[in-house]
Amino acid sequence: MGEGGAALWRAAGLFLALVFYGLLSAPAPAEIRPAEGMIGALLVLGVGLRRPLSVVTGQTLLEGGSPPWEAPAVLALAVLLWCPLMRGVWLDWAPGDMVRDVVPLLYLFLPVLLVPLLRAAPDRAAGLLAGGLAVAGVGFALRWWKQADWGFGAVGVRAMADGGVYLLNAPSVLFAAIALPAFGGGMLTHGGWLRRVAGVAAILGGLLCLVALAGAGHRLGLGLAAMAFAALGLWWLRRAPLAVLGAGGMALLLVALFPDALLGALGQVAEKTRLAGANARWEEAEAALGQALSSPAAFLFGQGWGALLANPAVGGWRVSYTHTLVTYALAKTGVVGLCALIAYLGGLAPRVLALLRSEPALGWAVSAPLMMALGVHTSFKYLDTGLLLTLAVLAAERGKQLPVR
Repeated sequence: MGEGGAALWRAAGLFLALVFYGLLSAPAPAEIRPAEGMIGALLVLGVGLRRPLSVVTGQTLLEGGSPPWEAPAVLALAVLLWCPLMRGVWLDWAPGDMVRDVVPLLYLFLPVLLVPLLRAAPDRAAGLLAGGLAVAGVGFALRWWKQADWGFGAVGVRAMADGGVYLLNAPSVLFAAIALPAFGGGMLTHGGWLRRVAGVAAILGGLLCLVALAGAGHRLGLGLAAMAFAALGLWWLRRAPLAVLGAGGMALLLVALFPDALLGALGQVAEKTRLAGANARWEEAEAALGQALSSPAAFLFGQGWGALLANPAVGGWRVSYTHTLVTYALAKTGVVGLCALIAYLGGLAPRVLALLRSEPALGWAVSAPLMMALGVHTSFKYLDTGLLLTLAVLAAERGKQLPVR
């Protein structure tokens, strides 16, 4: 099997892992069940052994022809893996708590492990990743609607619960909410009847995710979706004004048919903002900063993987997470780890911006959930965040002659 065939098989395994993820697992599973075991096995098969060993041993740094983001990412992964891990062992944190921190770290650095392996078939691999993320997002939304007893009529009328495992917090839901209508609209205007049927299905799937976010009053998701569609509308207006007018007409028709649901959802979002405000994010940041300033070692290296924090955002319970990546990194890895994280994400940022310029629909579908996950949400620890970063880098590099490893 050639490199292109191997890359395609890896991407197909990742697609299948995402299908299991959306239909059977949870964004942050509390335990490893058969579904999580299958997802883990597919991820291991997708990554293989050679690439992780090359990264861990530093062999990757000696290989020539790497893109500018790769070497800083490998170094950042080494710093963020070993320093906080050794600190956690030194402070005798519980092994289970350390594992719950290390696994999300590996998710976040999936581009380092996956992109070089998928470059041999970038178009198909990116397509399979995007398709898998969309299926996962729709799967999470369908399971949330099932929990809500398919109460579509309750949207805008009463507040609907997030559910026990917070299915709608998965970044893939917001990805599907933006990507499916954007690409579905393109399918309706080009191709035969089968492509048009697929376009209608894609639009319906995206609307299912959007309405779910509205029903749960997911403020950040709805705001980022609105920003993405506004930006895409302006971009399309210059290239296909008739298509934009058609989409605008459909949107106005939906508003005319369901005015109470729309206005009610907006009212609920405003009321939730009035009552909840920033959800104690500032108090949480103060607690994380206080933990980092507890000693010079904690300031430099954090309290390590496995450390717990008395978090004001969850009533002062001692938990292993914060709701923002910056405060999480500061508390667990200190200033050294935070700088490594900034170097890593700073190296990836130009790829995301390049994707926004070259493929705005995919770029906005990727960047909106990434802004949510890496900004003010716990979803920076989720599997789909790492795969969204992988998709962004892989899609941005298409057409460039880069080595395959």
